[in-house]
Amino acid sequence: MRSLQSEGLIEIVPRRYSIVTRMSSEDAEDVCFARYVLEDASVTGGLGKNRDELARGLHQALEEMSAGARADDLDAVVDSDTKFHELLIDVSGRRRLKDLWSMMNSQMGALMRSSLERQGISLDDAVDRHRGILQAVTVGDIDLLRIAIRDHYLEGFPEPGRSSGAGRH
Repeated sequence: MRSLQSEGLIEIVPRRYSIVTRMSSEDAEDVCFARYVLEDASVTGGLGKNRDELARGLHQALEEMSAGARADDLDAVVDSDTKFHELLIDVSGRRRLKDLWSMMNSQMGALMRSSLERQGISLDDAVDRHRGILQAVTVGDIDLLRIAIRDHYLEGFPEPGRSSGAGRH
């Protein structure tokens, strides 16, 4: 319960009750921005000699995500989404980077679930939003990959310093 509280997913009133909190649009924007920054940092140094293996892993995770969407299984889509993005964060081999990224997994799952509903996005659309990332990895274009990651997380949010609307994830 304390872990969920520290992630901002529940509020605990001592010796009384706990309630599930609702993520504000500012919190959603912050979580998406943080994940974007970490994944961007992970791939900035390149994909290394394991690019083909990374592309295969991303493709497999995307296939699993697609199967979850066809089955209307939101949990499977969220789990596959996590696997997909974890592969990107593992590119750098930096343990602390991955630790920071992992700290937000519960928040990303909650955000993805609420974003789909709030924005009226189908599970198939959620899957399609990952294809640009896979394509950039497949061709080995780091600049294109960085743009695809940015668009994946931040499209729909206003420019920095302006009030936010909805995120894409």
